[in-house]
Amino acid sequence: MTKIGIITVSRTNNFGAELQAYALQKKLINLGYDAEVIDYLYYKHKNHKASSASKSEIKFSSTLKFKKNILYRLILPLSEIVLPIFHSATKRRMKNFEVFHDKNTNFSKRFESITTLYKYKHDYDVYITGSDQVWNPSTFTSLKPYFLDFAPKEKIKMSYAASFGVSTIDTAYYSFFKTQLEKLDSIAVREQSGRALVKTISNRDAKVVLDPTLLLTKLEWKAVISNGNKNRPQKYLLIYQLHDSEELMTIALKIAQRLNLPILSLCKRAYYNKKYNNITNVVDAGPAEFIELFYDASFVVTNSFHGTVFSTNFNIPFYCILNAERKNNSRMIDFLQTFKLQERIHWEGTKFNYKLLSCSFVSSNQQLEIERANSIRFLLDSFEKGVL
Repeated sequence: MTKIGIITVSRTNNFGAELQAYALQKKLINLGYDAEVIDYLYYKHKNHKASSASKSEIKFSSTLKFKKNILYRLILPLSEIVLPIFHSATKRRMKNFEVFHDKNTNFSKRFESITTLYKYKHDYDVYITGSDQVWNPSTFTSLKPYFLDFAPKEKIKMSYAASFGVSTIDTAYYSFFKTQLEKLDSIAVREQSGRALVKTISNRDAKVVLDPTLLLTKLEWKAVISNGNKNRPQKYLLIYQLHDSEELMTIALKIAQRLNLPILSLCKRAYYNKKYNNITNVVDAGPAEFIELFYDASFVVTNSFHGTVFSTNFNIPFYCILNAERKNNSRMIDFLQTFKLQERIHWEGTKFNYKLLSCSFVSSNQQLEIERANSIRFLLDSFEKGVL
């Protein structure tokens, strides 16, 4: 059986990161492969051991270096230790993330440093990097592992739905990225902007594929839901926001009133969440609870990419509330245009049309089947040929 190792962003207690890491290996397993996530701890993890070997290839200013070192080497690790002791909701939330991975994700042995990752004799037939922002130049650690620099040269090395997280890169780093991209037998990215960057930097063609969470069907996602939460309403409007927005909250309240629905707000953290009248904050959810909340929702209001993705995949009527001043709108706009759902975008500061609450998923479901088949075909072809 073909053995596949995936290196990506995981164990960060972030819904999107954990769910995409699980989804790709799960889909590969469903396709009959022996797949696992290479458990290289992300540089933000409290147990990650930084060294001179893991120094970023990108030059940061002395001031920014100092701030990042304080944040990632001191504040974040300390908060992960202290907060669960004094804040019960944080402890429950972190536990839910651990339980999700224990039950669902296949991990390799753990690598806490770049040195241990490179010294280990990996025996995969195929190495995959992605999804998530594995090539982001703002990452405060070496990007080489995420270009599979540690993998044996004779093995198949490829990316799947990898992201730069930005649409432009300083030309001073083109040489570095070109050298790294040349190590890959085939390249697939998550966004059109990533495809353009790959072409500009290396003159190679990259394929745009689905975020791994979309490779799994609604039925396949249902398998990660545990026993279900019997204490919440059977019907509800779900809010999920990555960026706090008063306009989003106002719109959600009015939609809920029109649909006669209670409101649950899925919080991205367990602490410092603003409280609103008539809105129940869900502060301790893990990835399985995230899936369950979207699976059972009657309506969703979100400004998150994965909030938009799961609403579409699960056919839950939704609105994606965007702020024109934010620089990360492109992937949501591209996604909704691809699936013919661009009317589900509302731009902050414009008049909201409360008459358009119903949502048809007929066209989006048809397009999703096409895109899912194309993305799976990319994976299978890459395994067989080694080169796209």
